[in-house]
Amino acid sequence: MLLSTETKKRIVVVGGGFGGIRAALELSRRVGGESTITLIAAKPHFEYNPALYRYVTGNSSIEVCIPLDLIFKGKRVTVVRDFVTSIDKEGKKLTGESGKIYEYDKLILSLGSETTYMGIPGLKEHSYGMKTVTEALKLKEQIIATLYLVKEHNETSDKIRDANFVVIGGGATGVELAGRLIEYARSLAEEMKLDPTLVSVSLIEGAPKVLFRLSKSFTDPIEEHLRRSGVTLLMNRRVMKQEVEDIYLKDMQMKTSTVIWTAGVRAAELYERSGFTVNPQGKVDVDEHLYARRGPDIFVIGDGAQTKYSGWAQTAFYDGHYVARVIESEMKGKSLPVYNAPKPVNAIPTGEGWAGVLIDLWGVEVTFYGRIGWWFRRLADLRSFMVILPLYHAYKVWTGGCLSDTCDVCGVETSHLHP
Repeated sequence: MLLSTETKKRIVVVGGGFGGIRAALELSRRVGGESTITLIAAKPHFEYNPALYRYVTGNSSIEVCIPLDLIFKGKRVTVVRDFVTSIDKEGKKLTGESGKIYEYDKLILSLGSETTYMGIPGLKEHSYGMKTVTEALKLKEQIIATLYLVKEHNETSDKIRDANFVVIGGGATGVELAGRLIEYARSLAEEMKLDPTLVSVSLIEGAPKVLFRLSKSFTDPIEEHLRRSGVTLLMNRRVMKQEVEDIYLKDMQMKTSTVIWTAGVRAAELYERSGFTVNPQGKVDVDEHLYARRGPDIFVIGDGAQTKYSGWAQTAFYDGHYVARVIESEMKGKSLPVYNAPKPVNAIPTGEGWAGVLIDLWGVEVTFYGRIGWWFRRLADLRSFMVILPLYHAYKVWTGGCLSDTCDVCGVETSHLHP
């Protein structure tokens, strides 16, 4: 028996990232016939952030930018492009930047995270980000333009300093970018007939080591590989301010025209503005089923939820799958599933063909490095694409191939594409 749209449960998912897409896909499969499912996303595409470092350093934008229409083709999901500006929890309504009102019976918020500059003067105005495809494109253009500038000035001393690229933040994004950037920028320099040793990459971290949340026994080989690759590691260094061509640390000053900020993120500001209970990082207090404690019929998943492994793409994927199961169980009168997000696997590439991998197997840390680690990470990327795309399209994205008559799916320049 088909239900009318008036009697179907209205489920609204906000956010076109890992958690939101996984939730909408699972809901379509599990309760698509009994519900109306709407995904509200600010962009017409899904941005695969773990591969942004690859796009910055020469790979195709296809790998980081997948059209939502392709992901939800044939699914029972209505995709709406809008930006939610306010939440009326009592009236169960959302307001979009477009002025449109969205009513819901169940709401899933997967708003991701936002960049924070920790109050450091000059960073917001002068540094380059790594959170979005647009930011990554600007950085990519800056790297190329910088090397052309050095060549144009015949390697004069006042311009050689511009070929010093500074990455702030020794987390996964900073480590992955620094390791690949030194290879990419030096290969570009060789193509331009420049001395590749003019290119330098410095990685600044406030903690005593990179990936400070992970064990030293795992991170030591990663640091050693970065150093062998030519990356200068500056640990225990606090950034004080940035100016146009200078970055100031507590005890030193560096000349550079390219500072890349990867250190500061916090949950989306809309959570706090909407009256949810949040911690200092902006993460929402949720119950054992990911319901917001101050929001009836509202789930918070992914980076915005105060859970043990919040902040990982793997966790956001799990959360999206989990809340779809909760909603299905509620609709069918079944007992609710237990939330048990697995401990994320760390696969950290630091250059083409090399990565460190850390897996927790029944409480025992298993590590491996080198090419096998790099292939492990690449296969993990493929597995992520297979969650949201049919096998053929997942493979095309993974290899950087075109998905349609045009490769320019994000409205950005694409290069190094395979036919």
